Parts: sequence; C-alpha cells; structure tokens
Amino acid sequence: MAEREVLVAELWYASAPDLGDPLLLEGLRAVSPGSEAQEGSLVVPYDGGEVAPRPGPDGSGGARRPLATLVLPGSSLDEPGKSLPDTSQTWDWPEADEALAPARASVLVVETSTDGYTARDRAAALVGVVRALSVATQPLVVSWPTSQRVTDPTEPGVDGLGGLLNVRLFSVSDDEDELVMDTRGLAPFGLPDLQVHFRDLEPGRLAGLLYATAGYLLEEGDVIGEGHTISGLAPDDSWTCHREESLVGPPRRVVDIDPGDPYAAGRRAR
Repeated sequence: MAEREVLVAELWYASAPDLGDPLLLEGLRAVSPGSEAQEGSLVVPYDGGEVAPRPGPDGSGGARRPLATLVLPGSSLDEPGKSLPDTSQTWDWPEADEALAPARASVLVVETSTDGYTARDRAAALVGVVRALSVATQPLVVSWPTSQRVTDPTEPGVDGLGGLLNVRLFSVSDDEDELVMDTRGLAPFGLPDLQVHFRDLEPGRLAGLLYATAGYLLEEGDVIGEGHTISGLAPDDSWTCHREESLVGPPRRVVDIDPGDPYAAGRRAR
C-alpha cells in the first residue's frame, strides 16, 4: 500500500488576497454553508460524501470527524526554501511559465479529517474549494504539489480532479528513444502510481491510457495486482503489470506496465 499524503493545492498571486474579506467567505458559503473564519484561515466543511461510522471499543458505531478543507496564507517567497512551483512536468498548458512569472504570494488549500471518505469525495471537497477561490480571487496559476502539476485557474477541467493527477515523461538513458512515463497523484489516496518504460509508442496516446487507468484506480481501488493485464493502445493489446520500485523519483512502489516487444525498454524478467 502506498503511503498516504495529504491533498494540497496552492493558488499563486502577484499579491496575496485578503482571507478576511467577508465577500470571500460569502463565496465559499455558496459551496458549503457551514464555512467559517478561524484565526486567519477559512474552514470549509464538505457535506456531499457518505462515510461509514467508525467502530467504537464495544463494536458500536461512532461518529467520524467531517471532511473539511482549510484555506490559509502560504509562506512568502522571501522565506528560506520557498520557491515558485516547478512547471517542467506540466504538458497541457504551454503558457504556464509566462502566467507564473509575476507570482509572489500564495494561498494554501489543504484537506483535513479524511478518514473514511472515498477518493472522489476527497477530490470533490478540495477541488470545489479551489474552484470557488479561483472565481473569487483570480489567481495566476494553481499548483498541485502532490502531482507536480500546474493548471490554469480559468480551466477547471471536466473530470472533477482539477490537477490532482498528472502524467509525467522522462528520458532516463543515453538512448533518446527510450522513455519513462509515469503518473503522480495517486499516493495521497493510498494507491500505487503507474509507470511504463518504453520506446516507439506515441506519447500522447500513452498518456491518455495512463490517465484513464489512474482514474479507474481512483474509482475501484488498488485492484491491479502482480501479473494482471490491462488493455494497451491497440485493440488486441494485453499488457502485463508488475509491482516494482519507481524508475523516477520520488521513490515509491508502482504498477509497472510492460507493453511487450518491440515497445518495452530496459531489462525485464519475463
């Protein structure tokens, strides 16, 4: 099981918005009527999910804490260790660097009390707040640290995931035709990322396959086991999956997808 992280989004601005603005709180209450200001931050509860009760010591059901999203100021770029987000693995927004250039301040959006909620509920809670903040405060970009992706705040996407999932592409050898493609963003949901070590496959189509497979895991859970197969790019493709260590950091266990000869790259035990 992959180590679970906390879902985070960071909205970047030329100058930070005032989180104490009553109009901002009013906008968040349109998403969740229970939203409230607390000590310089905003708390937005999520009411859309169904959650199983937590078993008590005597076996009876006990209430779980509600899923909530916290909005708080980000640290300044002047602080040690703080930097603008990396855009090198953002492939669907060529203007990301240009949009990010004026950014000097940020607002963090962080999930809390996630135990017992589904991946889709957790994503909906965070993405809903990011969308509401984007409308109210007009950030320059939205960064999603757990997926290493930067997105255009005016393009919220249609799958309800914002930028929580990403497909990355790397060259890992002296052979320029040998590439690694992987996903980032599944670990916060306790799921393994996916990777393919390949050559001579069309990257755009392969990225679509990995993104769709990642979405399938979000819906169904950790269901692709050692030796299982998934459909490839051609109608008759059947690609075998193995559990391996990631070829590209961060270090983690992944589902490695073997596209078979002549497309598989690297050494493989078959």
